[in-house]
Amino acid sequence: MNSVEAELEGRVARLFARRPELWRFTVRDRSMLPDNLDPTSLSGELFIFEIGLSPRRGKEHYNEVYDDIARAITAAVAARPEARCLLPGRTFVRALH
Repeated sequence: MNSVEAELEGRVARLFARRPELWRFTVRDRSMLPDNLDPTSLSGELFIFEIGLSPRRGKEHYNEVYDDIARAITAAVAARPEARCLLPGRTFVRALH
């Protein structure tokens, strides 16, 4: 694993540690958006989908977790711009040991 991948994995591991209810999320770019979404109505380059929470405690909770994921991804790309190419199409899943 190169240093960019290691840093990205570390940031995601810390996200999972802060959010024990989060067990999965996927990152997509514009080319991977579902057909029912109009990409011209969206801003940004990366999009978060398939957030898995257990337990899920309502819309406000979901939005808080979404914001935490977005901050972690944004920080990873800001710190290491090369991480941007590692994200699209990737699903992050909590590892249970």
